[in-house]
Amino acid sequence: MEDLAVAPDAGLAQAWRETFTPRDRRPIPEWAHDYIWLSPPITKTGWFDVSSSRHWIPIFASLQNDHKREVNILKPVRGGGSLIGDVFCPWTICNDPGPYMDVFQTEKVANDHAEERIKRIFESCAPLKKLLPSNQHKVRDNEILFSHGHTWYVRGPSLANLQAKGIRRLRLEEVWMWAQGKMAEAEGRIGDYLKMQTSMILRVSQGGPMDGVEMEESDWFKAFHRGQRLEWEVQCLNQACGKHFDPVFGGTRPDGSFWGMTWNRYMLPNGDWDIPKAVPTTRFECPHCAQPMMDGARTKGEWNRTGRYRLASEPNAKRDSFHWESVIDFPWDELVELWLEACNAEKRGDLKPKLQFFQKRRAMFRDEQSLLKGGLNLRRTVYEINSDWPEEKARFLTVDRQEEDLFWWSVRAWSDEKSRRLGFGKCYGFAAIEDLRIKFKVQPNRTFVDSGYEAKGDTGVYAACLKYGWIAIKGAKEHCFPHRLKNKRVVLKSYAPLAWGDPNTGTRKYCPLIRFSKPQMNSLVQRLIDSGHWEEPITSEDPEMEKEYNAQMAARVKKTYWNAKTGVGETVFKESKNDHARDLANGQCMGAVLDDRLPDPAEERLSAGEKANIEHRTSNSEP
Repeated sequence: MEDLAVAPDAGLAQAWRETFTPRDRRPIPEWAHDYIWLSPPITKTGWFDVSSSRHWIPIFASLQNDHKREVNILKPVRGGGSLIGDVFCPWTICNDPGPYMDVFQTEKVANDHAEERIKRIFESCAPLKKLLPSNQHKVRDNEILFSHGHTWYVRGPSLANLQAKGIRRLRLEEVWMWAQGKMAEAEGRIGDYLKMQTSMILRVSQGGPMDGVEMEESDWFKAFHRGQRLEWEVQCLNQACGKHFDPVFGGTRPDGSFWGMTWNRYMLPNGDWDIPKAVPTTRFECPHCAQPMMDGARTKGEWNRTGRYRLASEPNAKRDSFHWESVIDFPWDELVELWLEACNAEKRGDLKPKLQFFQKRRAMFRDEQSLLKGGLNLRRTVYEINSDWPEEKARFLTVDRQEEDLFWWSVRAWSDEKSRRLGFGKCYGFAAIEDLRIKFKVQPNRTFVDSGYEAKGDTGVYAACLKYGWIAIKGAKEHCFPHRLKNKRVVLKSYAPLAWGDPNTGTRKYCPLIRFSKPQMNSLVQRLIDSGHWEEPITSEDPEMEKEYNAQMAARVKKTYWNAKTGVGETVFKESKNDHARDLANGQCMGAVLDDRLPDPAEERLSAGEKANIEHRTSNSEP
């Protein structure tokens, strides 16, 4: 009887304590260190410890922040993103409960992850183990109804899985693999909790486009960029420097030089990287002081200790988007070896290894088109555009007409095989072009206007060229054009013999017209960029126009198609809608070839006398 009297009191006291015990408000990593035991197949076993991965701490803080509604993690493969979700799940079930769903990229992955990782963590977590139901009918393969009345679900992204009960906490894994629209279906489950401002969406994924969707239109790209972007940065080990920088695989300084992972340039006779020789020379170069840092526990330990997130976008009080690259915790020699193998494969027309490197190792949003565009490296040089350049030998103004009165323009100065940009922008009307010509002191017959759009008529390009003394030009698909010399010998050039454009205005005057090879000029521009002879100013008076220039120059991309039978690669330049600066660059190179500033990229060249004859003829207004 005495035992029976004591038992109810003890049970009541225990129930009272469980009901009114204050919520555990400690940071999630502290709570997890006491209660989360990690076992295989997780690589690092034992009690959860965040001390060697401090870039996770702000992520857990965001997940624990009652004001946050979304947390996005753009991470490299094997970067621990799934483990963050595995820890957040039992913490919220114990300390801030509500219906919780984990959604993985496939049904099989969902089931395997639940059995091998999540349920094992549940069973070893003391406060959560108390909540597991005693009735096994409440434990199914893909869900658990806990004793406090809340359910945990794990699913794949099928339509049937995503249309059921409301969810308060939603974790979405590897969403780059999901079909477009599936993410929105899953997120529709949190509607009621979103109204009450108690919901949370955690997205964890590497970079990459969704199938059949342009990268910037994909659900994952948009979701990540809706949040305030937070980039992990670390401190230089050089005490004299001590500046922070993003620990990324590679970057470019304002002057065009590279920093980040570097290695000695060892090449094979066929032009491939000599990987066994190059890889052992790997080091990391600081972007500020160029101090080389070697891979090892000291470097990565200091980076971990001094690391912090920097805000890389506009602030957003409800959405955080975190990003880091594998440089911080992956062997550098392995990364460089993967990169050099990808570079060798690219020479043979295979972009897949390099695309995977950006997506999986650098955790970047990349598709084939953006990868090709990303290869542009414009050399930046300190010079005053309004000052004299002693090496200058020629100056051209090139113009690209897009609409009835909209024109893109560029002015460049040329020495022998080197060019500097003096101006770039857009203007309206032919009179504005003439004002620019006068401002930049360009001769009329060194002003080249593309006649591909609205060439004829009173307001056409031909009529304007006649009025102002300009030269009309037009790109062609041919690689070369035959020129018959006085001795009847035929030579090949990258531009056609001088032609004349009829403005159809009722006069008998015709406009000088030069057709040139677009493929040849595309290649010539790229060679100048790659060699560092295509110089751009470091500073700009109009930062937004500078961004537009960079985007337009990168919009026309070089791609090599490898012929396995012949062993020869064919290089072509893929055009896009917004590549006007590249068209202007082609016109600049055409002018430089005509002026003997550049060698003609075609097989043979006209003599200087014949070139002078053509230049003389272009100054006349009649054939």
